[in-house]
Amino acid sequence: MAEALLVRVAFPRGAYSGGELGTPEELPSPARVHAALLAAAAGGPFATAEGHLLVANERHRSAVRWLEEQEPLGIVAPATRLNTYRAQRYRLRAAPNHPHDTPFEPFCALDGSVTYAWPAPSRAVIEGLSELAPEVTHVGRADSTAIVEIELGTLELEAPDVLARLPGRGPGRALRVPTSGRLDALETAYVEALARGRHGSGGAQAADEQVEGAGERATALRRFARLPGNAPWPFAEAWRIPLEGQVPRWALRVDRRVTVAVAVHRAIVAAIGTDVPAFITGRDGDGPLRGAGHLAIHLTSESEDQRLEAVCALPVGVPEADRATLLDAVAARPTVRLGGRTVRLGTPRIGTAVPFWSRDTTELGTAVPMVLDNAGSPRRGRWTLEDGVICSVGYALRGVLEDDGVGWGTGWAFRQALVAELRARGVQARASRVAASASNFVHRAPPGDLLVAVGAVVTLGDLAPRGGGLLALGRARHLGGGLLRPLPENGP
Repeated sequence: MAEALLVRVAFPRGAYSGGELGTPEELPSPARVHAALLAAAAGGPFATAEGHLLVANERHRSAVRWLEEQEPLGIVAPATRLNTYRAQRYRLRAAPNHPHDTPFEPFCALDGSVTYAWPAPSRAVIEGLSELAPEVTHVGRADSTAIVEIELGTLELEAPDVLARLPGRGPGRALRVPTSGRLDALETAYVEALARGRHGSGGAQAADEQVEGAGERATALRRFARLPGNAPWPFAEAWRIPLEGQVPRWALRVDRRVTVAVAVHRAIVAAIGTDVPAFITGRDGDGPLRGAGHLAIHLTSESEDQRLEAVCALPVGVPEADRATLLDAVAARPTVRLGGRTVRLGTPRIGTAVPFWSRDTTELGTAVPMVLDNAGSPRRGRWTLEDGVICSVGYALRGVLEDDGVGWGTGWAFRQALVAELRARGVQARASRVAASASNFVHRAPPGDLLVAVGAVVTLGDLAPRGGGLLALGRARHLGGGLLRPLPENGP
């Protein structure tokens, strides 16, 4: 955690409008924030007149110039959703017979403010920028109204919503930052824009003419991304629940983990009785962003005595009342039927889903084989087992990806694009077919569905959390299948 100058930009309309070279932007770059503060200095009540121009005073110029002489530390970014328009807009102007077509303005919805962090400056810089902040009217386009605040605070680079400035190539956002000389370039462009223009005569109203700005002069592209191992996670809590009683020998086999997980789930539902919360039934909507997501139940032998225990993974965002319902049901120690025998659920040990495993490694292997979410192959393009595993990683982390602005879809074109996106984020996989029947590793499947069971080793890249997180892949990832565990240091 470092002390930093925080420039907080809020958009009252809940949206940002800006673009570069015809491409809509999701977030305003630090260079845009720098330009907005300079515009406030040169166009607000603190500016002085020099002929027909308004000029910023030297104190404010020094404060704004300080921003371009420092590299930003990072950006606290909200969730975004970018809207793009393929249609052209036609408006009748002064001459009805001469319509002019123009593109729609770029538009990106934001669920909160954007905070930009620079190293802690001197008091004079803070005072100068604090005076300018209330005079900022917009960031980006003129209709992208903004409220700017300045404060000296702290920035936690490890926080999941922070995009830190990172060197080199890789996943994240490429944003422009001001460099030394940017203030001079903007002022020069301002003077040129106010120079006397030509005057024409007659005819239809002239088309819009864009004023030439400073462009990319005295700016540089920088990569902003979450720190490695700093991604959010679909699960918040993990409850370890021992199975008390004599567990039948067959229940210890890997190919029966799904069967045992289903039995534990049925016992919990029976203990609740009526009004079972939707996150436990898993039948409320088809997308994680509609609610908290699904309860996941897996079987492990991670405890010291190596006895089998059930792990209940609670998704992020579960209402407190629903969590209490689950806790009451587990505390009642319901009976689990395993063939002709019964065992009871013991007292749960409640912990976090991140970290979950005692070891944290970059590679995770399937302790239980996974059944691919999408078997088969597209009509066009190459599709491998590794692609299928990476696609299943995307499905397991769907809520995380949607929160990060990845639009969801269906069909092979979407799956191929999803795999390409995940590979760009550092997700890798190795896979091999499992000789056993795939039906052993899935709870329910429509008749005629092709089931492919594989053993996989995955690296989550930029999506990996700090600490070994609890996650499973495949069609039975909520009921015993595809559980990932850290691989031993000497390999599988």
